[in-house]
Amino acid sequence: MKNTILIFLLAFLFSCGNKTGKSNIEKLIAEPKIVNVEKQESEPVIIEETPINQERKDYLGYYVGEFIAVEYIRNNSATYSNKINISIDSLNEKSKVIYGHSVVAGNIRPFSGSYVVDKDKNIKAKVNEPGDDKYDGFFEFILYPRVPNVIGEWSAFDKNLSVTKRKFNLSAKEFKYNPNNNIEISNDWNYPILETEEFEGGGEQEAASYEVTKNNASIKKLKESDVENLSKSDLEIIRNLIYARHGYSFKNRRMRYFFEGGPRIDWYIPVSTDIRANLTKLEKENIALIKRYEEHAEKYYDYFGR
Repeated sequence: MKNTILIFLLAFLFSCGNKTGKSNIEKLIAEPKIVNVEKQESEPVIIEETPINQERKDYLGYYVGEFIAVEYIRNNSATYSNKINISIDSLNEKSKVIYGHSVVAGNIRPFSGSYVVDKDKNIKAKVNEPGDDKYDGFFEFILYPRVPNVIGEWSAFDKNLSVTKRKFNLSAKEFKYNPNNNIEISNDWNYPILETEEFEGGGEQEAASYEVTKNNASIKKLKESDVENLSKSDLEIIRNLIYARHGYSFKNRRMRYFFEGGPRIDWYIPVSTDIRANLTKLEKENIALIKRYEEHAEKYYDYFGR
């Protein structure tokens, strides 16, 4: 009798505790799902960071455009605008340190500094050049990855320089050597070279002839007959076009003004100050030929005879 009552009571308690239709074991199985949901709510922080890390690698590379004077000494020998290439070489996410270098007017200068990432994922950087060159200074810029471009200012350490501050708005560019790159000159239109200082008053202009476009020394084996009646300026341009195709940054102002001077040579990107190792055998042979004639060529040649 006692055993019968005990069995009845156990059955009654079991039925009362199972009004929801789920056993205690089923409830225990269900509970981990709640824990998993909580974990999933914390995961978006990790999931969101992953594409940012990948995208930040895409920030690296060349940003090219005008380097424009905004603070300068008037009536002094200086250049109002040069083409600058700011290269972002690495971004250390842990230390928030940025490394890079600039290429402008025949100079390559490294820089490093700190950066922060704003809510829109733009990079705001303050970087310094080494300071062991009289023209060194510091950059402050914002890198906008969605455009992509870099906007900012450079200030000189030495406030006695001709130009102490420049601004820039640069676009992302990729450099690739292309031997077919050339300049556009029509028969009835000549492309000018700035012969003297551009800053504060302009300068004397000398024009390149249409012959320059016909003698691409990166793809054509030049003969003496191709160059013997060319002006010294035309010979200089044909030779320096070889260097420009390889991304040479010109110290020579005449050539710098020419290659940085407009959209007709928009393929030109200064990336190096020494491109000798990149020259092809054909280019080296043509350079040697052109130099021989350059040394003896007159500034202007007589159209009707030598």
